Parts: sequence; structure tokens; C-alpha cells
Amino acid sequence: MARRHTRGEAAIEALLRTLDPSSVRYRVLTAARDFKASWVELGERLTEARENSQFKAWGYQTFESYCRTELHIKGDTANKLTRSYGFLRDHEPTVLERSEPREVPTLDVVDLLSRARERAKVSDAQFDAIEREVFDSPAAASKNDVLKRFREVDPEAFKPAAKAGAAGAGAGEVDLRKVLLLAERLHALLEQVEGVSRGSRNAMREVTSELKGLFESSRKMTA
Repeated sequence: MARRHTRGEAAIEALLRTLDPSSVRYRVLTAARDFKASWVELGERLTEARENSQFKAWGYQTFESYCRTELHIKGDTANKLTRSYGFLRDHEPTVLERSEPREVPTLDVVDLLSRARERAKVSDAQFDAIEREVFDSPAAASKNDVLKRFREVDPEAFKPAAKAGAAGAGAGEVDLRKVLLLAERLHALLEQVEGVSRGSRNAMREVTSELKGLFESSRKMTA
């Protein structure tokens, strides 16, 4: 029994029928459709479209909106694909010459490697050793395998900031979000109330802006 297409796949197939098969746009869509078979080609096509801003000629203002609307791929997934492809292109170019997609490590594994220098305290020699295990071993490494290897060197590698830091840090971020939402609501209400001084409104605006900055900073630290 044939597999039923998802709504996103059906939309892609419909759009493909309207495009020139030799166009870059067609090739990116085809790679998106075949994503589950091989993530590398889609990563390559997306990187090309992003680096050359080709999506703008296709009617999209941002790379994220193009991926979300046309390819039905979330922004985080698109960034993961381009980041991982960039890692292969810059550090393991010979892998891209392999004829069989199954010989390429999974997207999750390559993405983990691409983020490891920022998220794990390892020396260049330790990183290179783990990288060689991933790409040279005849057995395919899983994300958990690679994560375990990094944590053998750095026990805190890739752990969320809330777990690595002081107790209650996670709860603090949740509370900050609630405070920000309340501040934004109060600010909106004050703008509608007659008799509130401009100074009070400006002060509320500054408080809201400061809370937003703190919240965004906390999210970046835990990303």
C-alpha cells in the first residue's frame, strides 16, 4: 500500500508542477521533498539559496519565511540543515563526494559536532578524535553515542543552563516571561487610560523594554 502524502508534501508536489525543472527553485523543492532520504542535498540547496539570497527573487522577504511557507520546514530545522552542511563543507569535504547517502552521518550527529566547540569544553585534539570516530568508523554513530563521547571529556557538555547552573534557574526564566507578559499588558492598558501622565507612560515603556531585553538574553544563554 502506497504511503499517503502529508499536506506539506502535497503542496510541494503541486508547486513543482508549475516550475521549470532546471531552475534552482525546483531543485530546492525537490530536495525538500526527498529530505528523509538524504538531508545533505537539501542542506546544500538551502545553503545556496541562503548565501545568495535567492529566496527574495521568489517573493520572500526572509529565508525563514521561505522555508516555512514554501518548503514547510521550520526555521530551526532549516538553520540546523545549513549549519550542518556548512560543517561538512568546511571540515569534511570528502564526505560530500561519497555516492551513497547512507554513508553520511545523520543530521543530528553532524549538527551536534557543528555545535560542539561552543557547547563542550574539549581540546582540538579531543574534538578531532571524536570527529574521526564519527566519520571513519564502519559503524554508524548515533546522536547519543556522540553525546556520550563528549560527556566523557566534559560531563557538562550540552546540558541546559538550568541544570548546569544554580538550582531554580529554569523557574526564574519562566517567572521572567510571566512578568514580561504582564508588563506588556499593563503598558498597553496605560496607553488607553486618560489622565495618565506622559512620564508614567514612558517609564512603563522603559520597564517593558528592559524586561524584554532580560528575557531575550536569558533565552540565548539556554539555547
